[in-house]
Amino acid sequence: MDDLQAVTYKDRFENLFRVAKKVSASLNIVEILESIRDEVKITVPHAKEACLILVDPDAPSYTSPLHCTVERENVNCHLCKRGSEIVQRALGQPTTFQCTLYSDVPGPVTEEWGEQQICEIALPVYDGSDPLAVLNIVAQEGKSLNERDIVLLKDLADLTTNAIINAKKHSKMIRDKLTLERILGHIKTFVPETVQRIVEKNPDAPLLDRTELDVSILFLDVADYTRISETFAQDKVNFVIEKYFSGFLDVIYSKGGDVNETAGDGLMAIFQGDQKVNALNAVNAAMDIRRRTSEINKELEGLFYPVCVNMGINSGIASVGMSMFRGEVGTRRTFTASGRVTNLASRIAAAATDGDILLGPETARRVKDTVMLFERGRMQFKNIKDAVHVYSLVHR
Repeated sequence: MDDLQAVTYKDRFENLFRVAKKVSASLNIVEILESIRDEVKITVPHAKEACLILVDPDAPSYTSPLHCTVERENVNCHLCKRGSEIVQRALGQPTTFQCTLYSDVPGPVTEEWGEQQICEIALPVYDGSDPLAVLNIVAQEGKSLNERDIVLLKDLADLTTNAIINAKKHSKMIRDKLTLERILGHIKTFVPETVQRIVEKNPDAPLLDRTELDVSILFLDVADYTRISETFAQDKVNFVIEKYFSGFLDVIYSKGGDVNETAGDGLMAIFQGDQKVNALNAVNAAMDIRRRTSEINKELEGLFYPVCVNMGINSGIASVGMSMFRGEVGTRRTFTASGRVTNLASRIAAAATDGDILLGPETARRVKDTVMLFERGRMQFKNIKDAVHVYSLVHR
């Protein structure tokens, strides 16, 4: 190995090591690119200008214009140098760099260039066949760029290539992540809180199988929904119903409930946990919903006639988890609680009128020492063999 090669290898190592320490401390692509570009003047002390012209159409998505190292103003290298002849030639030949000779004979550097005086070079930065940038170096007046300079500058161009490619990939990953988060943000409004918690706890293998759990089920129904829909324009109906239901959802979530099904005029909520706790939470949620309904009725007085909400609650063991429905066009999953407890809760809610809140016997047993109950006697329900003792939270 001759002396020039030995010096060149040593310089290349020191040069790359010095740049690597600088760029590894930053995640900011602008800082990284400016560090690489500024390193040119350390690597080649006789360089007058060192410009990095970003020509990638996607550059605005992952970087911003670099500060000029020559002019005091913030001149964008892209706007300043993009049209220059040497830059255009470099963009046309991605496999080699271009040079301008003091003899004004432009062309690519070859093995015979050694005796020629080079005042400017342009090194193309490509990702495959896609142009990303051009590293443009101009020597000081009366100075020339030599073989050692070219070798070291090509190393910096390679670092620039890797930095830009990595920045593009990182930028795309961030954009994809933000897009996914926005999509998930919309989807989450359709997914019960229980399912969200299960998936967040174990995203790789969420435990969504059906399980026998003790729950309290609340069914809510807006009375006269059909008449409301026929009386008012649909946009007004939507506004009013959404206003009421937004208040209902806030109450249910604040009491630890989970809304798993909604319809135009009603919803179903599941309250899990200890027997007395889930029953009391469901009862308190129902009472708060009744109060919230009264508040909204007063708020909309004169604009919309009062809404009446009927509710029914039943407690006991239900099959809780995901149900899957397969059809010709795809598969749909829904989180629900099914079984006799749920069916009876639905029947009890259907029997409530004039804003009543009816309770099944098990719910009443769990909360009787905490809340005041009112007898509604025994009621016979469809597909329920024996009459059911029903209680109410509302005094008649």
